[in-house]
Amino acid sequence: MLSLRLPSVRALSGLWRLVLPAPGPMPPALLLLVVVLLAGPARSAPLATPLPLQQQLQAEFRKEGEARWRPVTLPDSWRRRDELPRGTGLYRIRLPASTSAGADLALWIEHIPSRHRIRLNGHLLSDRAGQERHLLSIGTTLVRLPPSARRQDGVDLLEIEVAGDFPRAGLGVLHIGPEDLLLRGPVWSWQQQRLAVQLINAAASGIALFMLLLWAVRRNERALGCFGLLALLATLRNQAYFSIASPVPGPLSSLLFYLLQLLTVVLLGHFVRAHVQQEAPRLRWLLQVGGGTLALAGTIGILAGQSDAVRQLAYPVLIVMVLWSLALMVRHAPGASTFQRALMPAGMLAVLVAGVHDYLHQTGRTTVSDAYWTPFAVPLIVAVFAAQLLSRLAEGLMRGDRDRLELERQVALRTAELNEAVQARSRFIASASHDLRQPMSALRMLAELLHQTLREQPVAPARTGQRITELAGQIDRTSQTMASLLDGLLDLSRIEGRGQQPRPAPVPLQPLLRTVAADCDALAMARGLRLIVRPTPEVVIADALLLEQILRNLVGNAVQNTLSGGVLVGVRPHGRTQVRLVVIDTGPGIDPAWLDDDPPGGGLGLGIVRRCARLMQAPLSLRSTPGRGSSFSLVLPRLTPAALSRASSS
Repeated sequence: MLSLRLPSVRALSGLWRLVLPAPGPMPPALLLLVVVLLAGPARSAPLATPLPLQQQLQAEFRKEGEARWRPVTLPDSWRRRDELPRGTGLYRIRLPASTSAGADLALWIEHIPSRHRIRLNGHLLSDRAGQERHLLSIGTTLVRLPPSARRQDGVDLLEIEVAGDFPRAGLGVLHIGPEDLLLRGPVWSWQQQRLAVQLINAAASGIALFMLLLWAVRRNERALGCFGLLALLATLRNQAYFSIASPVPGPLSSLLFYLLQLLTVVLLGHFVRAHVQQEAPRLRWLLQVGGGTLALAGTIGILAGQSDAVRQLAYPVLIVMVLWSLALMVRHAPGASTFQRALMPAGMLAVLVAGVHDYLHQTGRTTVSDAYWTPFAVPLIVAVFAAQLLSRLAEGLMRGDRDRLELERQVALRTAELNEAVQARSRFIASASHDLRQPMSALRMLAELLHQTLREQPVAPARTGQRITELAGQIDRTSQTMASLLDGLLDLSRIEGRGQQPRPAPVPLQPLLRTVAADCDALAMARGLRLIVRPTPEVVIADALLLEQILRNLVGNAVQNTLSGGVLVGVRPHGRTQVRLVVIDTGPGIDPAWLDDDPPGGGLGLGIVRRCARLMQAPLSLRSTPGRGSSFSLVLPRLTPAALSRASSS
């Protein structure tokens, strides 16, 4: 009878937080892990009502053809008492009169070779000696002890004949008593244990099938595909261990189970290589060459009737493969914490220990009443990997939520920037239209005055010629103003046509200042102004085209709008890694609101300055006093002397 002591909810929650720190309900995989831990190879719990059952019986044993009987104690294993597993063995048990008295008695043997005969006082009760050998060779049996076969006044003699042509030859524990109590006692416990193991492995098969479906969607997850396939094959094999009849008759059944065992070990090695993202060429060679050799040699040996010898020789090699894979997992196990990194190696260690135990059990080196451990270890490692997979899925979902929120924030930010850019463009076009409208109106007025003057030429030819000369000069200056505005619009179109992606590079300031000063010096002399440019050795990191546009427009606007005094252009240090480019004039001054808006009349050139500064993400500031002048400054990162020397040497 299975005895399960469930832990508290707080303990389960603590275990879940260790496996997956993120909040959420406990997954089915972890529940499966808990059930596997609690429903291990449990033994039958004692019944509340004592039963008159005989479990530790003395027996006599001899091989067929021998004359001498030897005393043995049940359960009995031939290999453990150095008896060669060969031929047919005979067990003789004398039942006390107190045991054989009464009615409706039955015999329950937990572990008995699948080929056997049972007699009571010479009466044949069960004859399975001629049936085909089962894969596992060991089964159970429940037979009734009819009153007609029992002695009413003496000791009954129970004879059991078993086949011994397999390593685990022997006889398990005997339970003798009323049939109804047997069915409600040890038989029921045995059935519940088998059912629990089958349910655990069936649940693990479902998880493995889900992994394979997930791998079908994400084919790049090679570790997931290998583990899902090996878990499905291993759990299906574990369920077949507890089947009553062999799924495939004859040696093919033994061959099928052997190849499944070999394939699961090979898949485990490939899973570890993919999980830790290591090529491991030696392990890969062992899996390919060793696996292929074992498959070929095992097929030949099992079909030749040497299945037991094949297993005894091949299973140590499989254990070495698992041990090698475990060592690779321990060295390179991934995980966010020490606990998570130790989960998969711990699960593989459990599988390795179970495999070693099952090898010893298969070769008859443990008691005949022992059980296989692999059906419990495989669901354990499936639950561990499923918990880690669920952790990844939960982390991926949370990361997706964070990315979605960040994307929505970025979309909202870009939408606001786009709206601001559209509004700024509208204000800029309005300002440019205002600036262009003024010289156009002046040109129309000058043209009308010119026509009127030409009509007055016959009346006063001398005065008309002087007037024509003045009008022509005004028309020329107005045309230059319009040309400058149009050049500014073309420059802005060229700047924005580059995709608004600055291209920062080292820019020496002195050649740039000298070029801009040479272009504006003639206009400054014509207006009676002094244009002073302070020499500087500084080299800044900036977009050369954008910086030239800023400097040309600042100096040009300062010269055009200054009536007296002059314009100063210089470079000042700004901290240890930046410089401040300064343009100072003695003009009428500018409203500081220009930095935040495009007021009509603000000037097309200054609008270009602000747009270029925003593209370079260079801080632009303005200090202005009405009637006394303005000071523009642009902060730029400087190239340090060490970086400059490295750049020049390279």
